[in-house]
Amino acid sequence: MTDYTECILVGMSGTGKSSVGRAVADRLGWELIDTDQEIERREGRDIPAIFASCGEAYFRAVEREVLLGALRRRNVVIATGGGAVLPGELWTPDLLDASHTLTIALDVPPEISLDRLQKQAEREGAAFERPLLAGNDPLQRLTVMKRDRHRAYDRARLTLDVSRMSITQVADQIASLLPPHRDPEPAVRLHASTPSDIYIGARMLAHLPALVARHWPRARTLWLAIDENVDRAHGERLRTLLAPLGARVETARVPSGETSKSVAGVAALWDWMLDCGVERGDVLLACGGGVTGDLAGFAAASVLRGINLVQIPTTLLSMVDSSVGGKTGINHRAGKNLIGAFYQPPLVVIDPDLLASLPARELTSGWAEVLKHAVIQPATPGGEARDLLATMEHSREHLLALDQPAASWLIRRNIALKAAVVQADERESGLRQILNFGHTLGHAIEAAGYSYLHGEAIAVGMCAAIRISRDLGLVEDAAVDRLETLIAAYGLPTRARVDPGLLPELMASDKKRSAGMQRWILAKRNEGVVIEQGVPAEVVRDAIEAVIAAPTQAVGGLTT
Repeated sequence: MTDYTECILVGMSGTGKSSVGRAVADRLGWELIDTDQEIERREGRDIPAIFASCGEAYFRAVEREVLLGALRRRNVVIATGGGAVLPGELWTPDLLDASHTLTIALDVPPEISLDRLQKQAEREGAAFERPLLAGNDPLQRLTVMKRDRHRAYDRARLTLDVSRMSITQVADQIASLLPPHRDPEPAVRLHASTPSDIYIGARMLAHLPALVARHWPRARTLWLAIDENVDRAHGERLRTLLAPLGARVETARVPSGETSKSVAGVAALWDWMLDCGVERGDVLLACGGGVTGDLAGFAAASVLRGINLVQIPTTLLSMVDSSVGGKTGINHRAGKNLIGAFYQPPLVVIDPDLLASLPARELTSGWAEVLKHAVIQPATPGGEARDLLATMEHSREHLLALDQPAASWLIRRNIALKAAVVQADERESGLRQILNFGHTLGHAIEAAGYSYLHGEAIAVGMCAAIRISRDLGLVEDAAVDRLETLIAAYGLPTRARVDPGLLPELMASDKKRSAGMQRWILAKRNEGVVIEQGVPAEVVRDAIEAVIAAPTQAVGGLTT
């Protein structure tokens, strides 16, 4: 993890940069430089007076000088004025884009910005004076300014929608990105039947031996079940890291692909461990994507009625979703994940650096689960922040490039969301079903030949679900357009080609069915998602017909 020495907050007036900057500086013991306050100190007068007597050009020249001076400092939090970072020449590798500089954009809707600015003036007993908002319609002026400035703000390493977060919540998120991981503590602790300590961060894999030793100091054998492709890329390093623990290290390669999640696949792992003398105090380490995590997790849950388990996810999908929450299992010809167990891993170690060797299609597939979480966020415990969807829109370039700290922040936010749901409903008797948004049709698409990866199928399933939501009057057309635009922007399909005749039977085996009726997780205006039962058949049919076509030929592993 980068040892940042500067944190720069950018964004429109009224987003809370000064207050958040002060809170972050206090947490870290760093100096705070508020550029507007520094300008007023130097000039001996307030900003409206500077504008009135000297004009905007003079103010911008002083502002630039103050900002450049601040950027030469270290261990400093800089709260900038709304227009301070607009010049493109500031976004260079030795200024705002420096490797040691963490730029964070704070974002709120214009109406919230204006309300905060007006209330601030009231608290201070002063007239509302903002030189650039002077006139009869300050909201319109603020809206236009935000539109004109957003490209500069979106160059920040990470954009946070802070409209529904307190200063403390925002400061906590930013401060968590700054300290280096020398002696890591769990980023998220999931309290369920077995508590899970979840560690997240760049270069976190180096801490794996210490974390395993901390949890199981007397383990005699470490059973490494690792995806065959991951073994070629990282297996030797893993075995080298584990060797100093003094335990025997045994390795089993798991063939890549959904076909490994079978009775034969789990039997192979049972035979491997039982034939080599597995004991109750041993530890099974599942290293790979969702297939390896689900398969090895089920093996750990069932061999000797349960041994210790570590999840080491190596795909984006498994990092943000399948490695957390305790679902393990295998597929059946009747459908996906129909045989398995809930089995919480006491330890999850997530290192975004492992994504660098991931094939492009596998990486892209993972964005579907992130988008799913962004849609359901308002319905989750603690989901009032509602920041994921906006961050995925504003920070798309940084996220797609897996830039730090954006990648680690995103994984942490997704896991915190899922952990909150799992803690409230570990065994999917109610609330946890919302995590299946897009999965009702998505699982059927995936199981209809397994030509689509999980995330690809779920993306199309979400397109169908949002259309059903629209047709039932739960959301407007704009919600359909917004989600499908984001799905396409992250490289995922919005339509699929599979045999439509296979889908009804595969959907009929869906685990969420109750009393013979299909349950759908549907989007709802301002509320995330809701669980609906008894959706009219014609509405379902129309949505499926809109996103599904019969296959013609296979191209690059996908039917087209």
